[in-house]
Amino acid sequence: MPSSSHFDHSHYRSYNVFEHRPHKSLRYFINALFATALFRIWPTLLFFSGWSTMVVLINLKTSARLAFPSVMITVLGMLLGLTISYRTSSAYEKYTEGRKMWAMIITASRNWARLVWIHCPDSLKPDPIEDPVERARDEAKAIIEKKTVVQLGLAFAVAVKHYLRNEPGIFYEDLYCLVSFIPSLSFPSGITTEYANVAPHLPMLSAGPIRPIAYRQASADTGKTQPVLLFPAENPPRFRVSDLWPSRWKKHTHEINPLSGDDRDVPLKIVTFMSSWLATVQKRKVIDASTTSNLMLPLGQMNEALAALERILTTPIPWSYNAHIYEMSWIYCLALPFQLWDSKLNWVTVPATVITAYFVLGYASIAEEIENPFGFDANDLNLNYFCQEVIAKELDAITSKDYNVPDEWIFSDANRPFGQAMPSADQMLSASPAELRRILTQSRRDTPGTSSDTIAKSNV
Repeated sequence: MPSSSHFDHSHYRSYNVFEHRPHKSLRYFINALFATALFRIWPTLLFFSGWSTMVVLINLKTSARLAFPSVMITVLGMLLGLTISYRTSSAYEKYTEGRKMWAMIITASRNWARLVWIHCPDSLKPDPIEDPVERARDEAKAIIEKKTVVQLGLAFAVAVKHYLRNEPGIFYEDLYCLVSFIPSLSFPSGITTEYANVAPHLPMLSAGPIRPIAYRQASADTGKTQPVLLFPAENPPRFRVSDLWPSRWKKHTHEINPLSGDDRDVPLKIVTFMSSWLATVQKRKVIDASTTSNLMLPLGQMNEALAALERILTTPIPWSYNAHIYEMSWIYCLALPFQLWDSKLNWVTVPATVITAYFVLGYASIAEEIENPFGFDANDLNLNYFCQEVIAKELDAITSKDYNVPDEWIFSDANRPFGQAMPSADQMLSASPAELRRILTQSRRDTPGTSSDTIAKSNV
């Protein structure tokens, strides 16, 4: 499905903040320009341009004098500055807290994968199995089981991404294969379908365009002959020319997935089955109590992050407060040309009014956008990058190695634990424990000259 570069986050994958690429500067500049508030409030700026021009022409061409002193504007500007400052800071606080919660999800998935893959044994039974065939089968089942529950950490992150975007169900290209085998649970959703507003029938006051409805197509065939057709993993709304004309009456919802069924809170379902597996491992008595406690910690972090993200999404700025900000902003910008004309600025009144309106209403528009940082806007968090480029690759890296045999990497020719001038770890095996401890007590500056000879004598 084609999409505009305004909603395209794919370029973030190759982004390196420590690398300067002049040949892409124009591309980044254009993307940054589309991410500003200018393209969300330009009709408003045109209105204030015409309004200030009218005030100037009336003062120049008629005997009327549309001007007044700046006392009221000064007082109103001070109050407006404090109000907008609080509005933008509260919105940015939600933005940064959302990023912190995704950092917690990444940390929890790392810890979960590390503890499951390394600290849980490759066996489903506490006692050793004597039969080699049965032991091999038991180890194979344990590896498959561990890999499955490790992948549930990735499934949780992907499910949270779709959950925050009001995309219920599991029928997505990046989620279905991870959780299709899990039984369905009818958990109620903690996110409403009306943008979580305290008064869902009130109009949205955003000065910029609300993201349009995402048109999706999918169908399910549970038979064995045809596979299930899935939704794309990243399916932003298609860019249309009409989106350049901001409308404050657009609905801020997505089309509900017809295949969602009863799976509304998929992340909570995934954490529940992860906890169920941990309870099963406890009953097998193959892990000790401390490992169990450590495994419970990332599950608690996932639940905590999910609840915090729900709170961020379902706690908007109260409608009356938001409306009051826009009322003050419009009154201030409408009255500004009268004060500027009184200051003898003449035609400079027009650009001065437009620039001031851009700053005042732009801050309100930016705050409106970033208070929900989980969608497809240019300034939103790149959730797909967190899932596919961070968590998925890290979990694959963790499970790609068998960590139960440390001899393979400790006692190798490349390991020189006593210094680069000393023999390797496998060569040091010939030294006595007393000699190794004596080497450890020497200063590093004495090591190259004496310790190699000492080891050579020990070999003799």
